[in-house]
Amino acid sequence: QAQQRLQSLNDELEQRVAARTFELLESNRNLQRQIEERERIELALREARDAAEAANRSKDKYLAAASHDLLQPLNAARLLISTLRERELPIAEQNLVERSHLALEGAEDLLADLLDISKLDQAAIKPDLDVYRLEELLAPLASEFESVASASGLRLRARIASYAVHTDFRLLTRILRNFLSNACRYTERGGVLLGARRRGSFVELQVWDSGRGIAADQLDKIFLEFSQLEVGRAAERKGVGLGLAIVERIARMLGYPVQVHSQPGRGSVFSIRVPLAREAPRRQAPSVAQPVLGNPLPGRRLLVIDNEVDILHSMQALLRQWGCEVVTAVDLNEALERLRGRAPEVILADYPLDHGVLGCQVIRQLRDEFSRPIPALIVSADRSDDCRRELQALGAPLLNKPVKPGKLRAVLSQLLTET
Repeated sequence: QAQQRLQSLNDELEQRVAARTFELLESNRNLQRQIEERERIELALREARDAAEAANRSKDKYLAAASHDLLQPLNAARLLISTLRERELPIAEQNLVERSHLALEGAEDLLADLLDISKLDQAAIKPDLDVYRLEELLAPLASEFESVASASGLRLRARIASYAVHTDFRLLTRILRNFLSNACRYTERGGVLLGARRRGSFVELQVWDSGRGIAADQLDKIFLEFSQLEVGRAAERKGVGLGLAIVERIARMLGYPVQVHSQPGRGSVFSIRVPLAREAPRRQAPSVAQPVLGNPLPGRRLLVIDNEVDILHSMQALLRQWGCEVVTAVDLNEALERLRGRAPEVILADYPLDHGVLGCQVIRQLRDEFSRPIPALIVSADRSDDCRRELQALGAPLLNKPVKPGKLRAVLSQLLTET
């Protein structure tokens, strides 16, 4: 009986071991299926992420290319409209020309912002840090926006301290220009103040305005793409809501905190905190055209090189209206043929020309041909860092298409005055 009991217990134990072994095997199979399912899900997620990133890169590249191509005909239209704006026309025609000018300006601003957003999202912009005096940074902006504010019936004041900052001149200027542009755009009466305050090892650059202000629940939204506040008359002005989205991206890339304080009915202050420099500036900021006495343009001989015939015709019409003698060409050979051995006083060239030739190369060849350092200016829709580096080596300023005639006139006057 004892032996039977022992056998029974042994059989029961074997059954339990078998049952437990089956349960463990089943659990392992379930676990393996879960692992395989998770691996399939992770693979699908990786593929979806890679596809989304590829689509985003493709979108950015398409946007940049399409915007670049659209800027070319817009530049021709801008030049033609500017030529008409400077002529004596009947009132009705003047109104039509002015409305066309404003419509083109809005389209240009949108495309320029789209290009900037695209480059920032592609991480195609790299900071170029150096040391600059605050005056070098803020004085040109104060001068630029003084007339903008005045045209809106506002007063612009600037308080510039004698600090030096370590920053990217071009990118920080882009941020401050947006702050000032918005302040002038959204302020109906009163004024705008551009100033700086030291905060320990940083300086806080501030733009104050006496506009309508921004509600507290809207402050987080203003840095989103295509975000615009409906503020009555000001909302009817140009702008598509990309400016502060660009500011947010640039500030994040530079590592600079941006702050906004606003009181509805009293105004706003936008600020960005920039590191102070420990040493004096090593080099000057990019040259800014200074006011020129008189008009040096009439009778001066200019060469315009561009592979777009429409732009050549438009630029020729505008420059001739300013009293210049204009020679146009699509490449080096045509330029030499039409110059007939007489050197131009200034060369205006696009950056990319046909057959992979660059405007910088043509300028160097023309300087060699005439054995003199002919002043030159690049007018191009190319906004790449390669283009900027080439121009630094060439010693030529850059005006991006669509070029603003007032800026073109100022730079040409400066180049002609320096010769």
